[in-house]
Amino acid sequence: MKRIYISKISILVIMFFVIISLFSVTKAISITEWEDEASNFINKGKETFENSNVDFTNVVAEFADLGSILTMLGAGVLVGITTYMGIKYLTSGPEAQAKLKTQLVGVLVSGIVIFGAYYIWKIVINIASSF
Repeated sequence: MKRIYISKISILVIMFFVIISLFSVTKAISITEWEDEASNFINKGKETFENSNVDFTNVVAEFADLGSILTMLGAGVLVGITTYMGIKYLTSGPEAQAKLKTQLVGVLVSGIVIFGAYYIWKIVINIASSF
């Protein structure tokens, strides 16, 4: 039985290598062709950037809205978790209440991180909008 599995696996491996050898994934090019393709790519990017009409004040405004949305979402989750933990605290015994108190430290740290990140985000947006 083991010999049959070994022979099947070896046939599959051989077929895999035969199929891979039939399809060439990369083409052989010289270093100068690589350099030409790379410089064409860079020049195309420069042309696209120079011809773009991006209004950076709109971009900053969109990112400011994104930070507000994420903060509201985080605050909503924080309120939901705190409410759930409060109800669980009221209905549980002393041992479970002690565990919930230790978990409450994590919720407090999460709140500090969420609102601290929001204020850092606001500072970054104000600095970026001045440029």
